[in-house]
Amino acid sequence: MTDTSAGTSGSRRRLLAHRAAVLGLPLALLGAGIGSSAVVSHVLERSGTEHARVAADELAAGEATALGEAVRSYTSTLESLAAVVGNQPALTDDQFQDLTATMTSLPGVANLSYTVPVADDPQAVARAQQDLRAQLGTQLTLKPQPVTIGEHRFVVSYRAVDAVGSSLGADAAAVPQIAAAATAARDTGRVAVTAPYVLIADRSLPVEEQQQSVLFVAPVVGGPGQADKGAFRGWVSAAFRTGTVLESTAERPSALGAELTLWDTTDAADPKELTVVDPEAALAEHSTGADVIAASRRWRLQVTPTARAHAEEVGQGPVVAFAAGGAASLLLAALLFSVTAGRERARRKVEQATLDLAAEVASRRRSEEALRTRESELGAYTTVVADRLRLPLSRLSALADAARETESWTSADWHERLDAVDRRLDRARRLVDDLLLYAQVSEMALSERAVDLFATGTLVADEQEALSAHLPEELQPRIEVGPLPEVVGEPWLLHQLLARLVDNAVVHAPAGQPAVVTLGAELTGSRFRGEVWRIEVRDRGLGVPSDRRASVFEPFAGEAADVELGGNHLSLALCRRIALRLGGDIGLEDDPRGGSVFWFTLPVRSTAGVPVAAAAPAPPVPALA
Repeated sequence: MTDTSAGTSGSRRRLLAHRAAVLGLPLALLGAGIGSSAVVSHVLERSGTEHARVAADELAAGEATALGEAVRSYTSTLESLAAVVGNQPALTDDQFQDLTATMTSLPGVANLSYTVPVADDPQAVARAQQDLRAQLGTQLTLKPQPVTIGEHRFVVSYRAVDAVGSSLGADAAAVPQIAAAATAARDTGRVAVTAPYVLIADRSLPVEEQQQSVLFVAPVVGGPGQADKGAFRGWVSAAFRTGTVLESTAERPSALGAELTLWDTTDAADPKELTVVDPEAALAEHSTGADVIAASRRWRLQVTPTARAHAEEVGQGPVVAFAAGGAASLLLAALLFSVTAGRERARRKVEQATLDLAAEVASRRRSEEALRTRESELGAYTTVVADRLRLPLSRLSALADAARETESWTSADWHERLDAVDRRLDRARRLVDDLLLYAQVSEMALSERAVDLFATGTLVADEQEALSAHLPEELQPRIEVGPLPEVVGEPWLLHQLLARLVDNAVVHAPAGQPAVVTLGAELTGSRFRGEVWRIEVRDRGLGVPSDRRASVFEPFAGEAADVELGGNHLSLALCRRIALRLGGDIGLEDDPRGGSVFWFTLPVRSTAGVPVAAAAPAPPVPALA
């Protein structure tokens, strides 16, 4: 690897040196000319950009001032209306309509209303409706809604200006934004403004036609000459669509070259967009802003110039300077380059041919190495199969010889011997199957499915309990399947992985005690390094000595060659191959409460659009390569 890296590095150096020798003068001339042009262009552009920023700042300040004046006008007008209403002994609906007639010309106003508080009690609501009908001279119907503030706040007089439908009789306490602003207005005795919301009268419109609006709320108290002097009566309010308000203050030639966005920044951690005045043009990269105080709330007006307006401020000087200098430099460099262009093209063709040949040689070398590795593995498998099958076959041969020489065997003796034959043949068959799977799993074609590991773990637990049904009840394994995630992978391999780890935990239970196995999962890693699921199989078994942990996942690790095939010593080695094939890892830890924790990891992947695995995964058809 070091020699290859050094050779590649040397080739690159020679390549760079050759190109520098052939193209050095044209590129140096072109670079010097373009660099000088770029410096002049940059200086001109920085100057123009600074002018554009100053213009944007002036535009933001002017628009914020105009909007602030509009807000102050709305506030003073509403305060005047509240004072006039407070000086009426008993306001009628006709009086309210007359008093608000002049306010319909306010830019952006959607409706005007008079709201009164009523206790949260059905009888109080009924009495209030009767009294208000008599006072207002209308057939008012109050519509109480469930509230959490201990009182209803009914709209008893209503004037629609630019709204569809009516909020007359509506319970404003059910709208959190209105309830909060109304409470603030009553507590402070001053005009309050709501957080952005959709008007009650607009909520019947299609969603795409609904605008964000705000409500200016002023408290009404009994006037100096009234019997209830200083007593709180209710609120007068004016609803404004913020888009119309901002457009009305921005309709000047200077505002047409920028996008205006109004934000409610009262909660600095969660600003909310009120409206956007968008000229539907490409925008410049920079923007500026100015704050606007709207009674109890803070707004921020963000101004982003259009690309066209920015370009007009910057001017054509940078482009002209760079284009003229670049064209002159390019012309001179092209004259020099034309002499060596043919030679450079020929050299690149030779270089590419050399690289292609080197790539082909490297590919063949990798194929040969893989073939040698495969041959080595096949040789090892042949040795293992011959060595591991020698003992059961010799036992079968001995049994056959004994059968020929013994004439006194009873039927029970024959059945006992034949059962022993079946067990040895079954173990040999499972060894051959596992050897084939061990050889093929690294190259097995995977079918990605969405797999519910909880369902798979439950199936594995049921299978293990069925295999242990012949044991006394006190020795039957106890397998608990905790919460497990849904993952993407090969269903049959995932089933094999869980089944073998659970079987390993059951087999290594302490003598005379039932196996206790727990399946669980946790999410580990991070968004930057990649999150993975860690699936754990905990047991209360004998544990694994520290000197064997490094080799526990190796095939036939630490086993004598002529050991009786009482267990499958490829199982954990297969688990490691399966985990790696699925893109994860596997490992072993001590459980502080006793026993071991075998774990494996799987990448976290979305199951959206992935076919769902069948309930019981079927094994792939075995095939010999």
